[in-house]
Formats: sequence, structure tokens, C-alpha cells
Amino acid sequence: MSGTSYLGGYLERVCSRYAGRYLSMKAQNDDTDALDVLAQMLISEMGTGEVDASAARAFLSILIENDHLPMQCQLNESELGTLRDLLLGYFSGAANINDKGAQVLSLIERKFGNGDFSQAKILLQIFETNEETRQNNERNLYYEEMIIRLDMGPNRPKAIGGGGTVPKLSGTASEEEAIRYFQSLVSEGGIRFYLYLRDPEEVLRWQNALSSLHAGVQEYLLDYIPVIRWRMVGMLEESLMAQIGRHMTFEMLRRHVQSKLRMCYFLLLASGCTGHEWFIFSFTEWSRKHFDVDVREVFPVLHRSGVVEGMCLQEVLDIVTDRFYGSAMNRIVVRPDVLEEACHSALQTISESDFGQVSSGNYSLGDFILDALLPFDYVSPAFAYRLYAMM
Repeated sequence: MSGTSYLGGYLERVCSRYAGRYLSMKAQNDDTDALDVLAQMLISEMGTGEVDASAARAFLSILIENDHLPMQCQLNESELGTLRDLLLGYFSGAANINDKGAQVLSLIERKFGNGDFSQAKILLQIFETNEETRQNNERNLYYEEMIIRLDMGPNRPKAIGGGGTVPKLSGTASEEEAIRYFQSLVSEGGIRFYLYLRDPEEVLRWQNALSSLHAGVQEYLLDYIPVIRWRMVGMLEESLMAQIGRHMTFEMLRRHVQSKLRMCYFLLLASGCTGHEWFIFSFTEWSRKHFDVDVREVFPVLHRSGVVEGMCLQEVLDIVTDRFYGSAMNRIVVRPDVLEEACHSALQTISESDFGQVSSGNYSLGDFILDALLPFDYVSPAFAYRLYAMM
């Protein structure tokens, strides 16, 4: 089974009661928002009592974003409680709001120091009161994250099992053998591979719970819940190929392209020799071959928009990805047999890795499969792990 996250536990508790509560509140106010109802039910279930609707909705957004992360990478209950206290205190006009803010800032500093950038990003959102603050926070996160990706930060590479090895996996391995292999990587070296998925059982429970509501309301809610999460390979009962097929969405391809764009842009900005200049040339050839893109046109637009026009990096990445890569991405259609072949190729590539050069941590399996579908020339094969590490 997939395990239950912090938010998942509360969602399960309100699932069966949701439709009745929503219809009851809608009868009193026809403009009732379905997510506002869910947010207030969750806050009530957490024992916080009645709170401002805007505060509840803001905290729900934080909980959902946190729940997207692998369970091992999520803010824990205590940390979320610290964030909740600041958020609710702000909306209620609490007198000790500065003390609560200081606690969150101290938590952010720890997350930065540990290289937990996804968590730091969630925490920083509460301080993004204007565009300039948001841009500064994003830039700081970006540079710190890229620096740690290049030298692997606090988690230095170490050989699996203190120098031992995990047996190689053949290119024709069965799903059961593949899952056992991934489990051995976890037990021997703390190396975990993930796919971005909903749990089919959770989806069915929510579909049943919402069946009495208007189709539009159902669609609206099911866009958010149950939460799509990075789930460790082998945690769902569904077949591995079925999970991989559900993971391989257009958004995952878009994310894959952007992960390479982000790294290449950082290397172009870096002063002096980093030792990773080969990545720029590989990315240039990869972009031309698979997307018919000349990167000499891409980076001036990216840099001008981010530096001169002051746009946030993610916003600029979205724009240039759609403008330059979007047409080719939309034409990519992967047949089931081609995807299966790419999966076997990715498994073999992972199996042949020198894990003495790979840090313990969490990695996207889907990106390795996309590298098999859209081959990228890694002068240093271990660099793929730096690129696809979830921090």
C-alpha cells in the first residue's frame, strides 16, 4: 500500500462527510466555494476550531503543496503546526505575530542549510507579500539549489552498503524483479525512486463520496484531491507499467525539459570553469535533435525576461518552454511498446550506475525513462542523478 501522509489522513476522515456538509452550506449561501468547505472541514478536524475562511483556504493550499512531495520530504506535523500558527495568527490579528514569524524564519534557515529546498519554498510563500520579495526568494532558492546539485551539498556520495554492490538488473527483468531491485537500492544505499501519481483507491473513494454533487463541482474538487504525490516505486499495488503509463503526462515532459533548461542556464551564468561545461553542449545538441530548437535563441529571451523585465524564473521558464519547445512536445506520442522498451533501457542504465558516485536520496524514475525516450549525452553518467534528485 502507498501509506498515508499527514494531509491524507485528514482527507480520509472528511471524505464520507464532505458532500453532505457542502450541500448544507450551499443551501445557506449559493456562492459557497467547494474548496473553502473542504478547507474549513480539515481545519475543524485538526482541532483548531473556527477560523477565517481565507486563512483556512491558504493553509489548505500549503498542505496540498506539501503533500505533492515524497512522504520523506514533507514538512512534518510539528513544522506545519508552526506555519499554521503564524498563518492563523496573521489573519486573526494575534499580538505575538512577530514571535511566530521568527519561529518560521528559523525553520527556513534550517531547511536551507540542509538542502531541503522544496520545503523552504513552501515556507517562504507565507512571506511573499509583494512581487519583489517573491523574486528575491525564488532567485536565492534557485542559486542555492543549483550549487548543491553541482557538488551534491551536505549529502556526499557514498558507496552502497559501505562498498558493497547491488546485483545488476537485466534488460528483460520482470516487474517483480524490478521492484525487488528498487527495494534493494533503498535498503543498501537509501536511494529511492519515485513516480508522480494518484492512488487509484483514494480516487475511487472520493469519486464515490462526491457522486451526489453536480458534475462541475466534482471535476473542480478532483483537480485537487486526492493529491497527486511522488510515490516510491513498489508502494502501490497497481502494476509498475500501469504506474509508469499514468506518470508519463505532458506536464512530466514539460518538467523534464525545464530541469535541463534550469541547469544549463545556471552553468551559463556561472563565473569561471565549473567542470560541467559539457552539459551546455549536450543540451544544445539535445534541443536541436529532439525539438528543433536553437538554444542561442532561447537563453537571451530567458535572461532578458528574468533580469531586465524582472519576471520570476518559473514564469519565464514556462514562457520559453511553451514558445520554443511546445510545438515539438505536443507532437510527441509514445506507443505502449515504445514506452515499455524505454523502461527496460532506463532500468538497465540505472542498474549499471556507479552508486559510489550517487548520493543517498530521492530520484525521479520518470526522468530516467524520458532520457531513454529522448537520449541525452551525459559525459558523466552520474550527473543525471544530480539533475533528477528531489530536494
